[in-house]
Amino acid sequence: MPIDLTAPVQPRRNQPFRLTGRMVLAGMIGFFLVVAGVNAVMMTIAITTMPGVDVKSAYETSQRFNGEIARMQAQEQRGWQAGAQFRRSGADAVVTLSLRDSAGAPVTGLLVEARLEHPAARREDHAASLSEGAAGDYTATIPAVHGGRWTLAVQAVQGTETVFVSRSRVVLKD
Repeated sequence: MPIDLTAPVQPRRNQPFRLTGRMVLAGMIGFFLVVAGVNAVMMTIAITTMPGVDVKSAYETSQRFNGEIARMQAQEQRGWQAGAQFRRSGADAVVTLSLRDSAGAPVTGLLVEARLEHPAARREDHAASLSEGAAGDYTATIPAVHGGRWTLAVQAVQGTETVFVSRSRVVLKD
């Protein structure tokens, strides 16, 4: 069958766009799959970087609550004065805690532990044992600490009794 090249070409009429039920269904399923996928990724990232757990067992912590209240009242009755200094020494941080009793005399012979806690990442935390230099002054150098905001948690033990606990927000400048 020969093709007639002299015949006028009829332009094709474009069909108007028709939205079908299958298209709407596919669009809705695709939308919710994207939303669910993004939510799953964001939840995974959030949970792995900050699990939100402050204590291992809330029940055990609640059982020690009355003991903690009594310890804090005893600490307050001692009337000790504490001063902490947190400064940079090269790439390290130096923590100095000065403890004085209610009369201003140095408090000596304590076992002092300090913990430098990062506000967002527990793997960044640092712990150190402070040693007594001058009477009542306890010092430790914590290696390789980056600048920023930290929580300085200090605990002093005399014998088997925890006699002083402090938590304070500190800033270490670069």
